[in-house]
Amino acid sequence: MISGDVVGKRWFAVRTQPNREHRAKFQLDQQRFRTFLPLIEKTVRHARKVRQVRSALFPGYLFVELDLSKDQWRRINSTYGVSGLVMAGERPAVVPAGVVELIVEMSESSGLVDFSPDLQPGMSVQMVSGPLAGLIGRLNRCDARGRVEVLLEVMGQQIRVTSSARALMPA
Repeated sequence: MISGDVVGKRWFAVRTQPNREHRAKFQLDQQRFRTFLPLIEKTVRHARKVRQVRSALFPGYLFVELDLSKDQWRRINSTYGVSGLVMAGERPAVVPAGVVELIVEMSESSGLVDFSPDLQPGMSVQMVSGPLAGLIGRLNRCDARGRVEVLLEVMGQQIRVTSSARALMPA
């Protein structure tokens, strides 16, 4: 990230309090800042129950679009749920051009990021949802309906798993 004399609207990273990304986004939206909180679907296991939840792609962070010459950016630091803007000296650090825009392009209106267009056979992928969440394997095949076949290494054996492309992200 860079700082310096930034002209026009640019994206900046906001560090949130632990597990308060959604609260911080809501509060910043209420202050009429344009925010973006990229989300992924994850599998959570607790007390022998498995459920799908949407959580931050970058835990503890969200993005806000600002024009430093016009917006009152210092009030972001005192917003409920926010720890502070990521700084570069005295000014907020700019997220390099194109990074947030690419993530926005890959996501739905709800902020849910869909990595499936980037999936190619032979690449290393990580399961992000389902009972095999967290395992890394090699993508064997993709079809037009969003189904994929992944080769996973489990207990010294290579197994084939068929899943939805949404359950994967590049590793």
